[in-house]
Amino acid sequence: MARTLLRGTVRTVPLQALLALFALFVAILPGRAEAYPWMIRHGYTNCAQCHVDPSGGGVLTDYGRAQGEILVRTQYKKMTKEPGKEADFLLGLFPLPDALLLQGDVRGMVIPQPGNVRAILMQGDLRAAVVAGPFVATGTLGAVSEGGQGAWVTSNDAGWNLVAREYWAGIAPAKGWMIKAGRMNLPYGIRTENHILYTRSATRTTTNDEQQLGASVTYASKRFRAEVMGIAGNFQVRPDVFRERGYSLYATWAPEKTLELGVSSLLTVAGADVETLAPRTRQAHGVFTRYAPIDPLAILAEADLLLSDDDGTSTSGVVGNLVVDWEPKQGVHVMGIGGYCDASFADTSAPAYTGGGAVQWFLAPRVDIRMDIFQGVLYCTPGATARPMGLLQGHVYL
Repeated sequence: MARTLLRGTVRTVPLQALLALFALFVAILPGRAEAYPWMIRHGYTNCAQCHVDPSGGGVLTDYGRAQGEILVRTQYKKMTKEPGKEADFLLGLFPLPDALLLQGDVRGMVIPQPGNVRAILMQGDLRAAVVAGPFVATGTLGAVSEGGQGAWVTSNDAGWNLVAREYWAGIAPAKGWMIKAGRMNLPYGIRTENHILYTRSATRTTTNDEQQLGASVTYASKRFRAEVMGIAGNFQVRPDVFRERGYSLYATWAPEKTLELGVSSLLTVAGADVETLAPRTRQAHGVFTRYAPIDPLAILAEADLLLSDDDGTSTSGVVGNLVVDWEPKQGVHVMGIGGYCDASFADTSAPAYTGGGAVQWFLAPRVDIRMDIFQGVLYCTPGATARPMGLLQGHVYL
């Protein structure tokens, strides 16, 4: 891809040795910060209660850590009291100042292709946040064994790299409001830990490496959430001609505590697109919902209109995802996942689709595993041949 070609190579042996030590340190002190949109089944329409970022994801608040113990993982006996030190960073072995929040996030994946089994460190991040009255600052530093080019700090095309996904500072001038500036996740659609959804990849709004530098204003209350961000570009991609500038936003309304309805909009302009290398204006506009009709069930759906202008050639298309999450026992999730993407109505290529299921088990404090099996095309690549695929993921966190 063009984004890979933008960077030079570095000496691999010293870098890999450094990253191996870093990854070992993170494995000893693991952590986790994810966005679980199926928490709508517990009446959580507002992400600001559990996350430092009021739009969700990233560093967990103390309240968010406690709910992870009470509501997310499997309970093998009745919890008779609020979690204590077991919900704290490193199980409370090293008490932190009230203003400091620390986490890590170690995520590994195995792709069991016949004759080519691949093990990937998808994420090995250390995360920190300082919350002092109305002021907030947060940042991450991590390592990946492959991919993640948009978040690279180093530039080793052969493999291991340091990554910095987020770093921003903010102020909360009034209840429910936050003004942020820095490198942030784009406010668009359903923010989720689900790996490779068409709606995230086609709109380029994943939380893996597609954060952008900019400034935003966020509002969150019991019934309403909204964020609008001015995008200055991804300054970890160079040269400047490849950087997108524009805006991204979402707004939601929760008429009841188990139902949320939302809209999203995004527009960016780049002198040269990282995929086509041509000047591009890119737009996405869509709707999404989170709904829990009964306690064990959560339905997550999103549909987006895709518009682009590549050096004077306009195209339009659509993308959509549906996730049905059933939790028969606390901590055990059985999911059905479907996706459809037609990036251009004008071409004759067959649309991309995927359909399948996943099982995820939060089997112990700070540990979960997941298996996905599906048929289709991994990314939004119209005309690609559908085939069966599987993914195995494991997480350990404190």
